[in-house]
Amino acid sequence: MRLKGAVVAITGASSGIGEATALAFARKGARLALGARRLDRLNAVAERCRQKGSPDVSTRRLDVGKRADARAFVAAALRDHEQIDVLVNNAGFGWMGPLHEMPEEKVDEMIATNIAGVVATTQAALPSMLERRRGVIINVSSVLGFRAAPYSAVYSATKHAVVGLSHALRGEVSGTGVKVCVVYPSSTRSEFFANTEAPIGPVYPPSWVARLIVRTARFPRRDAIVLPFRLVHLTEPIFGGLIDHSIGEARRLRSPGLSGGATPPPPP
Repeated sequence: MRLKGAVVAITGASSGIGEATALAFARKGARLALGARRLDRLNAVAERCRQKGSPDVSTRRLDVGKRADARAFVAAALRDHEQIDVLVNNAGFGWMGPLHEMPEEKVDEMIATNIAGVVATTQAALPSMLERRRGVIINVSSVLGFRAAPYSAVYSATKHAVVGLSHALRGEVSGTGVKVCVVYPSSTRSEFFANTEAPIGPVYPPSWVARLIVRTARFPRRDAIVLPFRLVHLTEPIFGGLIDHSIGEARRLRSPGLSGGATPPPPP
């Protein structure tokens, strides 16, 4: 897809991967519709995008965990720009700890943001894309979308769900001109880890992931996975159990407060 003049809608665009992705598309001359919860931060990102070369940038406060917000964001993008060529579903957050200690409200919020929000924005954007017979939907999952991590059980589950949704939808829209892609970031230097732990393994800058997203928009493909983790994906059927154990041990060593053998609290 030609990106100059294309309309790109990005969720979670006020920081981290979303911010870097907005700037990367701006350098290509794309028009942008940006959404995030923190409107002040978002407006600052929008101004930088204009300086980097985007001819038209709109912003809207967005909590993708609220279906009405998600639909309104897409409707506003279509109203302001008349079309959406690329939808980047990036908004999401993580939590790290034993599953039985995860607060119930965090479980609900994570499911609403990480997967229900992707469904809502995609449902809202698809009709116009199908009518025009063109468009790219890029869902930002995680390497945990194929390699679940101990102490990130619900997060891993939501990212697996994003992958399943994307692959199924890709088959549904086959032949329509609409492409559905999944990008799998690994540990990224961003605010994301404020709610988890220091990452294990190599850490990539958000700009690296942003370049991968831009390449995927230009040359759509089913899955965009960084090479080291693509190899892990291929070895999963053979070494999956060993990897589960190894990651659990590594996280317990890094965060002594965790306990793989902890028992759940007694019922009230």
